[in-house]
Amino acid sequence: MIFRNLTSSGDWTFGSGIGNYITNDAAIGLNIDTRLLSWVNDCFFDMAAGIDWLNLLGSVGKESVLELNLRRVILQSYGVQGLVSFYATLTPDRRFTANYTIDTIFSQSYQNTLMQDIQNG
Repeated sequence: MIFRNLTSSGDWTFGSGIGNYITNDAAIGLNIDTRLLSWVNDCFFDMAAGIDWLNLLGSVGKESVLELNLRRVILQSYGVQGLVSFYATLTPDRRFTANYTIDTIFSQSYQNTLMQDIQNG
C-alpha cells in the first residue's frame, strides 16, 4: 500500500517526488486517521462515508454509538486484519484522541494515536 503523506496541518505533501509517499503500516495508519476525521456527507462520491460527528458530538448517551462507529471505520479500512485494542476520549473542549493497536497485512500490533481538535478541524 502507498499513500500520499500529509503535512502537520493535514494537507497533501508535494515537491519531493516519491519522498511524498509513505508505505506499509504507516500508509494504513494514515488512511485510518484520514477516514476517522472524515465527516459523513462530506465526500461527493460517497456521501455515507465518514463519521456522523455533527449528531454524535456532545450528545448525551451517544458515546457508545460514536465508539462503535470509530471501531467500524478502523476495521473496514484497507489492510486491517484485526483490532487488538482501542481507546478514545473526547474532552468537553471537543479535542478528540484515539489510541488503537491493529494487526495489518504487513505486521502485528501496529500502534497509532490520533489527536485532533474536532471543532477547528
